[in-house]
Amino acid sequence: MRHQTARERGIMSTDRWHEIETLYHSARERKPEDRSAYLEDVCRGDVALRGEIESLLAQEERAVKFLETDEPGALEPGLEGSVPTGERIGPYLVLDFLQKGGMGEVYRARDVRLDRAVAIKFLPGALAATPDALERFQREVRAASALNHPRICTVHDVGEYQGRPFFVMELLEGQPLRDRIAGQVMAIPEVVDLGMQICDALQAAHAKGIVHRDIKPANIFVTSSGQIKILDFGLAKLTAKPHPTAATGMSETTATVTGIVNSRPGSLMGTLAYLSPEQARGEDVDTRTDIFSFGIVLYEMATVRLPFPGETPEEVIDAILHRTPVKPSELNPTIPASLERIILRALEKERTARYQSVGDLLADLTELQQASRRRSIRRAWLAAGFTVLALGAGLLFAINLARNSGDGTPEIVQRQLTANSVNDSVYFASIAGDGKQLAYTDLRGVHIRAIDTGEVYNVPLPPGFCFR
Repeated sequence: MRHQTARERGIMSTDRWHEIETLYHSARERKPEDRSAYLEDVCRGDVALRGEIESLLAQEERAVKFLETDEPGALEPGLEGSVPTGERIGPYLVLDFLQKGGMGEVYRARDVRLDRAVAIKFLPGALAATPDALERFQREVRAASALNHPRICTVHDVGEYQGRPFFVMELLEGQPLRDRIAGQVMAIPEVVDLGMQICDALQAAHAKGIVHRDIKPANIFVTSSGQIKILDFGLAKLTAKPHPTAATGMSETTATVTGIVNSRPGSLMGTLAYLSPEQARGEDVDTRTDIFSFGIVLYEMATVRLPFPGETPEEVIDAILHRTPVKPSELNPTIPASLERIILRALEKERTARYQSVGDLLADLTELQQASRRRSIRRAWLAAGFTVLALGAGLLFAINLARNSGDGTPEIVQRQLTANSVNDSVYFASIAGDGKQLAYTDLRGVHIRAIDTGEVYNVPLPPGFCFR
């Protein structure tokens, strides 16, 4: 009979559990032949710690993974779920198996009462009796259900099936942001747009006093319509005090999420590459932790690179704590200076130097987007203005040919030809070669003025054309 681990006996402390989770995740990312030396180094003679991690690694093929939840996506060949297709669980009819991940199995189902497609996430049977795994699963449900927001995956229902807890959530069609990035630099307008949507979701969570603590591309879903959905609140933390909402300035109740636990300083929680400095130091966290992790996501979207790379967990943590990231524009010259400033401010190592709220970050992204749109409009306006002016100049040239009665040199007289008021400025102007006519544009259109008489001829514009 296999020896039962402390985890399975349910006697492990929460801090010890999180230490095992973090090291297990780091070990999984290494090549199998390098894991033994890695564990020898990080466990530092702690035989029990190493035994727990090796036990988890040995069970990997049975999908008993404790750190991350894989989002619904493409099913790997040969994988099967433990809930049979066609099973009826209350009002839910199981249609097919989607994905097996670290903390759950996800199925596509139909709510026969409302005739709508849903996703059902089950806690794996091997973890159902594990207090810490059950706690994380329940924390995810409580946090997500407390956040009624269009950019956060909605939880519809909870229940139990053959001793296994499950929750029902909206079925998302699309792909994780991790797959959307997929080694390709994203267009800057898309980076800004998705960034604003992520800010919107985080602002809603922070207004409820919830810190996500695991913001990364794998936990951000992009629907088929380009809408963001934040997923996996399994590491969510309830702050001591909810943040005011941007719209009302009033704090919202957190009664529905009071079961979310605070982390004790000294425990390391999150995903290594996306940790904030305070997380890497094992300190307590606040909403600015999500801002730092979101800054890493922005950096990755814009450059396809992580700002704090490293070959080993120690190197990554050292980079997060001490190294200045390469400027995004050096990796992607199309990144505007304003976006680079936003990213680097979000990645400030000292919390006081970062954005102090997601609302402030969102305001800067919004201004960047609006400024970009204004520049686009101006460029289109200038192009149209030059086109119309060229037409006007051509017409003026034709008039000059018709009226030209001699080859004498025209008399030069200094004269103000337009008022050029503040509210109706002249934008472009061109004087005829004989000095007798002036073609110019203002907010009212394109005009040709006879210099000697002051008579003005208005050039007809295309229907719907406007200079305002």
